[in-house]
Amino acid sequence: MSLGEVTEAASAVAVAMGIVVAAASLAATRKPMAALAVLLDFLTVAGLLHLAADPTYLRALSAGIVLAVRHLITWSLQTGAGGLFAPMPRRPGRAGKAD
Repeated sequence: MSLGEVTEAASAVAVAMGIVVAAASLAATRKPMAALAVLLDFLTVAGLLHLAADPTYLRALSAGIVLAVRHLITWSLQTGAGGLFAPMPRRPGRAGKAD
């Protein structure tokens, strides 16, 4: 069994474990964004293992996209309930003034 086959198998295991752990996280916390963050952590591991098996530009791009989405979701979770899509607050004292 070659190293590429081992990392491909480990990548598949990481995806399966990610789905199971994310589902358990969703069941335990009832927070879909937290479960999605857990899933993206496992998908990051799977993507990096997949990249190690046969490094190509397409695999590197897919791993980079998963990392970018993971960072956006993590940032959104840390900034609060509204996160990335929260409306901007109005500035006080501007009501009724024409620009």
